Amino acid sequence: MASKAQVEKAIFEREGFRVELELFEKRQSLPPYDFSEMAPQRWKVSDWKNARLGAYRLLAKGVTIYVGDGKPVARDLQLGKLRDSYYAAAHGSVEPPQR
Repeated sequence: MASKAQVEKAIFEREGFRVELELFEKRQSLPPYDFSEMAPQRWKVSDWKNARLGAYRLLAKGVTIYVGDGKPVARDLQLGKLRDSYYAAAHGSVEPPQR
């Protein structure tokens, strides 16, 4: 079993974006986040939630997903764009440099 912080960290390490689980109970053991690869870039946030958070559905009231600048995701965007927002927040544009 895993703690809330361990699951959130595992999601960030595997998927490349930060989440916060809102649990029904404060101290609760959760199943580990056991996916070996990140979800496809073309999936939307809603696809990822449906496919990968099923084990937490009865344990969490909700999940907040954050873009690179630390704000909650405002709309259902593709995971590739979500992951790009972390690069953009740290390094600037995701466009290749002009030659």
